[in-house]
Amino acid sequence: MSTKKLLILTAVFLALLGFVVFYERFQPTSEEAAKARKKLVDFKEETISAITIERPDLPRVDLTRAGKDRWLLAGEPADAGVVSGVVADLGRLDLVGETRTSFDPMEFGLDSPRAKVTLAFTGGPKAAILFGKQIPGTDTTAASSEGRFGAVRFAPVASLSKPLDDFRSKVLFDTPASEITRVTVARGPSRIVVAKSPSPDAGKLPEWRIEEPVRDLASRTFVDQMLADLSGARISEFPPTTAADLARIGLQPPIVTVELQKGSEAVVSLAFGAARADATGKLYARRGKSVVVVDDRIQENLSKELTAYREKRVCPVDAWSTARFSVDAGSVKVGAEKVEGAWLSAGKAVPASAVEDLLERIGRTESAAFVARKDFPAVGLPAAGRKLPPPAVLLEVTPKGESPRTVRLWEASDQGGRGRYVADVTGRADGMIVEKAAVDEIRSLAAKVGAEPKAAPPTKTPAKPPTKP
Repeated sequence: MSTKKLLILTAVFLALLGFVVFYERFQPTSEEAAKARKKLVDFKEETISAITIERPDLPRVDLTRAGKDRWLLAGEPADAGVVSGVVADLGRLDLVGETRTSFDPMEFGLDSPRAKVTLAFTGGPKAAILFGKQIPGTDTTAASSEGRFGAVRFAPVASLSKPLDDFRSKVLFDTPASEITRVTVARGPSRIVVAKSPSPDAGKLPEWRIEEPVRDLASRTFVDQMLADLSGARISEFPPTTAADLARIGLQPPIVTVELQKGSEAVVSLAFGAARADATGKLYARRGKSVVVVDDRIQENLSKELTAYREKRVCPVDAWSTARFSVDAGSVKVGAEKVEGAWLSAGKAVPASAVEDLLERIGRTESAAFVARKDFPAVGLPAAGRKLPPPAVLLEVTPKGESPRTVRLWEASDQGGRGRYVADVTGRADGMIVEKAAVDEIRSLAAKVGAEPKAAPPTKTPAKPPTKP
């Protein structure tokens, strides 16, 4: 065979191969084509980009896909479960008998349909489905799409005829609370902003930090609980209101506003107003532009002041994530570093249980109050800008993969007579008042870490009884 013929045959083979690979393999099989012919409309759910539902005497429903399982209704979250149910019902429009293109719309109620659904697909095409009368003597409903008429079983007329509010999401926001990275809460002139900072340690939870009105460590427990309350709140009603009603129900201006972000993306803007007078335990709120009614239990955390957002633990560390530490408390000086799972001090092993007890006590030591540096003279320390004396106790704890956290403690004046200290902590905005009993316990536990292990008492060999002659 000549080279020319061989090249021609090779080209034909490659063309056929390309046709099979890039076109033919995506075509439906004969079985799939037969199933498609038995449906009034054949589509894949993931290709739908928008849904419009029109019903007589009911508001129009305009749904837009905003993600794999997320839908928007007029720019606000839609009930994904309801929408998914409608889409599934539309995908089950099995035909009974043959379809036809020549029919009288008035005969089957299709000139004024009970419901009309328009599906928009990715790439631009649309499909309109009309549902008419039930066909006498059968369990089917007259339906048409793109000029084709047929009788279908299980027509979802009831679900398509739901009130508009049934299509609305009953949650305040549909982003998982764990994915929220920034929260802004405003009450009148007061504004509190907290942001999540990722931890360099993959096994450790990220920290929440206050950005406004002070820069400080936030209480992860409090912020997580507030987000859980907001995420778990359920909307019980979408009351009809006008702009004139907003002042009456406490939403013009609102009592509290909350803005949530995920990275740079705005998740939702919420506003909370007055309690509903005719329903116990209910509160007016606004999600985006919609006025809603929710349970009032979410109001408790939203009404808290800045102090509730601040981390009260002086040095919130965990023994398992600590790489090294040191304690300098006058006569008690001790330090250790974790090497291959063992705690070593000056190259010598120290009891792990003693170290863990000390770090656990440091980690749960809480502040009784915060004191700004400008107010240090009120607790017996020099004012801001002046040199502070050497601390009575110096703690340094270094979590794995992080910078050291230093805690300096000075004895403070105390009118109560029980004794207290002022703590200055790395990364904290203000001084923190610590009870003397907590510091004394840390000093005592540090002494146990540095104590020399007691030598075991020598074992005595029992005397042998004298042998008889």
